[in-house]
Amino acid sequence: MWPADGEMILETAKRSVRVALAMGSTHKTLIDGHGRRIHHLRLSVTSACDLHCIYCKPRSDGAGGRKLIDRQRVEFVQFLYEQYGLTQVRITGGEPLLCPSVEELIQGLRAHAPGILLAMTTNGQRLANRAVALRRVGLDRLNISLDSLNADQYRALTGGELAPVIAGLDAAFDAGFPPPKLNAVVLRGHNVHEVCDLAAWAFARGCEVRFLEAMPIGPAAEVNRRLFVAADEIKQRLRQEFVLRALPVEYGETALRFMADGPRGRGTLGLIAPMTKPFCGSCGRVRLTSEGKLFPCLLDERFADMRPAWTDNGFDPEVADRLITEVVQGKRAQGPKRQSTAMVSLGG
Repeated sequence: MWPADGEMILETAKRSVRVALAMGSTHKTLIDGHGRRIHHLRLSVTSACDLHCIYCKPRSDGAGGRKLIDRQRVEFVQFLYEQYGLTQVRITGGEPLLCPSVEELIQGLRAHAPGILLAMTTNGQRLANRAVALRRVGLDRLNISLDSLNADQYRALTGGELAPVIAGLDAAFDAGFPPPKLNAVVLRGHNVHEVCDLAAWAFARGCEVRFLEAMPIGPAAEVNRRLFVAADEIKQRLRQEFVLRALPVEYGETALRFMADGPRGRGTLGLIAPMTKPFCGSCGRVRLTSEGKLFPCLLDERFADMRPAWTDNGFDPEVADRLITEVVQGKRAQGPKRQSTAMVSLGG
């Protein structure tokens, strides 16, 4: 079920070649006002979600403004890829697997931006039945949310069931994906006591687990402030059972990564600490919502509406270039930590 080390190395090599090809095709460089190269797009395909995680928002049917269609998303990514050397797209939501055409979208992205790295973040509830198709059309890797290993606690945190997530993870391995990264948002009184258990469980399956600080965003802002657990506390708890050795931080990396070693296993883990240890200085990401709003920062309410880039005559690269340049140049040195829009709409 779990892939061999050789398969993991081969997958990494393939991704590196694709990134190199993408960078080789760059005509211009998209640089913000603080010298950061924009190379990573978070592409939200729906604001709907089938869970109601207490750190995010209640269940949503995705209602809202007029959505972009897949052709527009492909055109947007192709433009960034060909003009600016975009290297990575992460497909998000809401829950992206609620988008019935997501496989066709991935296929289109792969055809029109062949060198790009394509990833997806999912809650895993619907992954078991779609992992093979996702791999077949060209998705490179997966991140899966897993906030608890206790079924009752998982249900209390998310409103969903744990068993489908585990089934989805198994299916991802069977489909040939490299070990997915597991994401856990840590909240006081809920799962902070589980961090060592989650780490040991992930290591046994060859997965990297990342522990996230909760962010005061949208309707969950007050809950996240009240239940907030800082990365330093998470690290202290992990050190009760593991020796942690810091790994080099690559430019643009969101996580502080560690090699962990202890009686319960050995593996890599990460701490994502946007509130106490922000990584703004090397941020190369922008976010396109399902409605076509381009956000330069997760923690900034300002955005550009990209829909005027499409007219009756199709995609207008000059309009797109102007709008993209304006929003990128407006990207602040550090996020102002003020965001009323729900995470489910921004793309996790």
